[in-house]
Amino acid sequence: MAGKPQKNLAYSVLLDFYGAVLTDKQRAILTEYYDEDLSLAEIAENFGITRQGVRDAIKHGEAALDGLEAKLGNARRHMAMQADLERMRQLVMEIRCCNTGLFTPVPQICTDTDEMLGILKRLDTQEESDGL
Repeated sequence: MAGKPQKNLAYSVLLDFYGAVLTDKQRAILTEYYDEDLSLAEIAENFGITRQGVRDAIKHGEAALDGLEAKLGNARRHMAMQADLERMRQLVMEIRCCNTGLFTPVPQICTDTDEMLGILKRLDTQEESDGL
């Protein structure tokens, strides 16, 4: 039994990064398809085109997004940075947990981990505003 094709939601992320370089129509169609989860029929009705026309626009838009990501790698770098920031956050929390488990916690470790968490938050906020 053939069901609805599985959507590659990575295109939603790529659309955030590179959507501005697509045509207005491609961007709108991809937004409705990936971000609003509309069907091909619903999108076709919204744009007054055929389902095949929607499918073609999606395929051309996906190809453009893939090409940009292959050349620029912004989304890949952003995702790697987010993973690194999260791992750093986990490590800092482990250090804090180990320090508080001591009979006499080391005050400098508390101060330093507070500063590290502040830096991580600032980097994460900067990454979000730079990336998207």
